[in-house]
Amino acid sequence: MGRKDNIAGDGRRELQNGITTLFLIYMGAAYPLIMHDKYFDITVTKYRAFYIALCIYAVLMVLAVLVDVLGRNVSTGHGQRSSGGNVDVSEGAAHGNGFIGRLRRFIDLHKIMAMDIFMAGFVLANVLAFFMSGNKVAAYTGEEGRRCGLQFVLLAFFLYVCMARYCRIRRYVVVIFMLAGSFVGIVGICQFMGYDFLGLREGLMQSIRNVYISTFGNIDIFASFLCVLVPMAAGAYISSEGKESIVIRITAVIAVLTGTGAVIISNANLAYAGVGGAMIAAWILASYRGKIKEFADVCLVMACGVLAISIMLGQTDSGYSELDGLSCFVRDSRMVWIVSVVVLVVWAAIRLASKWTVKFRGKAALAVSVGVSLAGIVAVVIYAVHNHMGIFSFEDSWGNYRGFVWRRLMEAYRDFSVPQKLFGYGNESVKSIMTDRYYDDMMNAVGVIYDNAHNEYLQYLITTGIFGAVSYVGLLVTTGGALVRTAVSGAEMNENESMSSQSAEKRSKEKKASRDSRAARDPRTARDSRTARDSRTGLECLLGYVADEGGMIAVLFGITGYAVQAFVNLNQSLTTPYIFLLIAMAGGLCRRYICQFADDGRK
Repeated sequence: MGRKDNIAGDGRRELQNGITTLFLIYMGAAYPLIMHDKYFDITVTKYRAFYIALCIYAVLMVLAVLVDVLGRNVSTGHGQRSSGGNVDVSEGAAHGNGFIGRLRRFIDLHKIMAMDIFMAGFVLANVLAFFMSGNKVAAYTGEEGRRCGLQFVLLAFFLYVCMARYCRIRRYVVVIFMLAGSFVGIVGICQFMGYDFLGLREGLMQSIRNVYISTFGNIDIFASFLCVLVPMAAGAYISSEGKESIVIRITAVIAVLTGTGAVIISNANLAYAGVGGAMIAAWILASYRGKIKEFADVCLVMACGVLAISIMLGQTDSGYSELDGLSCFVRDSRMVWIVSVVVLVVWAAIRLASKWTVKFRGKAALAVSVGVSLAGIVAVVIYAVHNHMGIFSFEDSWGNYRGFVWRRLMEAYRDFSVPQKLFGYGNESVKSIMTDRYYDDMMNAVGVIYDNAHNEYLQYLITTGIFGAVSYVGLLVTTGGALVRTAVSGAEMNENESMSSQSAEKRSKEKKASRDSRAARDPRTARDSRTARDSRTGLECLLGYVADEGGMIAVLFGITGYAVQAFVNLNQSLTTPYIFLLIAMAGGLCRRYICQFADDGRK
């Protein structure tokens, strides 16, 4: 009876996992490529694609959860199953055996976490901002901005709730996302080289052609996507282990290579900030976990991407003339070659000393990596100031006139009433504020009307007040903290279990060696054994799930990349869904791991 109950439970879980997998495939492969009228309606098209898909996903998940709740204990009639199929009668008695009792047991498995509280706070802040708004329709739809009104936030909340428990990532989902992301990067690189093979720029004025690129339109939005793609690919490579992960590693290399090239041609300094911030986090975590070798591999691939773009640009008619900002460094091909050779030498040294690098881990390695990171950041700041790059001169013209809109919005915030400072001026209300107060200044200085702060944190401060901004920052911080704690503790627990099992493996080593020797003497047995091993590392492994720790690390780096670029970028309906998707995945992965650990403890 216990076995049948366990099989039924697994079947119900597989239903929710399957629905989630389909949605992840859609967001990873289809959503980045969806377009209607090229760039002319891309914002509305992407938003509708996200809206419709999420509504379908939410309905299917609700039905699946109802099947789960209503189907609980059909075989046994009472009690809570453990992961091994046993029944905990006491827990069933404590909650009751009716529908309400089964629902309470279902909710209990959703352990309340800090990120849950901040997510609820962020949604509440947007609801209050809606009531503070003078234009309720615009506040709900976000039509006065970038479609990130109350409706979008509610969609993000539904996404979070749907993935709160049932989130496992199959290996082929990771592969599909990285391949699709690589294609998006290749489209952008080809367009920059003059090969618009999809014809996306047809109909655009020549003066603005370089502003729109790939399948995400505006270069800043394209850069935002790269700040998720490249870090996640790097995390997938660093965290993957064993022969079963060889496909993930190959696709990760492709994604990092093309993504790095796309960062250069994007001409967006924020892309360097996002990818660089995520790589610092990767360096620190890799040092702590003894993964310096894998991190060095990623750095070598990135260096190859920079070198490849530098060589290809040198072969084009326009050359490097269209590059600006930080991307201008590839103009000095000699310096690019020197840096590439240095990276290659360091990579080779790390490979040769791989045994030492694996042993150098833990708190000592953590302290060294943090110190080196801080020293590197200080060196970059000194270099920027010494060379008068203007990065820290916050004038109106700073950051393509981001300084202009930031200063005006902070002036407006100081004039807000106390309720407005606490709960905001209203969802997507920046356009209204800038038009009412600074229309003449905008026209004279910039010539455009700003509908966004071009800083997500400032955007939420203005539109949802202190309550909303603190909730959003708290959501990012608690999500990252939960991922780090859960991933590191899980990896350490697995290592301890592995060490404890080594003694048992040692005792059976002689018997195993004897069986292997007999198999080696029998050609047919040896052939069958090799076939079995190959089958485990082929399609069967690709269809399996990513290790929880590996999935958490990839999600962590993706969140880090997005969070860093958000300081100088805008929230919108094209790539902002990805940050809430990553947060939802983080909640599901961490909660599942915690609940699994609790079940193991009860057993």
